[in-house]
Amino acid sequence: MKARGFTLIEALIALVVLSVGLLGAAAMLLENMRAHAAALRRMAVVGLVHDMAERIRMNPLGRAQYDTRGALAAADECDAAAACDVAQLAAADRAHFANAARALFPSAAVFAEIAFEPATGPAAPDRYVISLRFSAAADAAGGLDNVELVVLAHAPVAGGA
Repeated sequence: MKARGFTLIEALIALVVLSVGLLGAAAMLLENMRAHAAALRRMAVVGLVHDMAERIRMNPLGRAQYDTRGALAAADECDAAAACDVAQLAAADRAHFANAARALFPSAAVFAEIAFEPATGPAAPDRYVISLRFSAAADAAGGLDNVELVVLAHAPVAGGA
């Protein structure tokens, strides 16, 4: 009489094959979660860089005051109740940009920089390069990721609205 069913060896082999498949699925899920977290960080950085571009556009008379490469004198603080001049507003915007970048990556190296290149002629726009370099904490290589935005802003025209 022949016995029906699986032997113990067959059951163990099936269990090993199933375990390898589940480990592969778990590894794929973990990598997907890491990629999602990196995409969320990058999206936040892009939003911060775009916010800084809008701040520059809203203060066209501040122009060169946004350049972080030179040693700018710290402007006096201005609050919502008092009117700020263009230098104070630019200094407040630069400080906001740097503080928001550090808040996004509290335990990582963050370099927030704004480079200003003035217009070379009456028809040429001013050029700002807003860049934010950061190291992802989950990055084993320890490399820096970079988000850079080039903003072309026309200088204000005398008598324009």
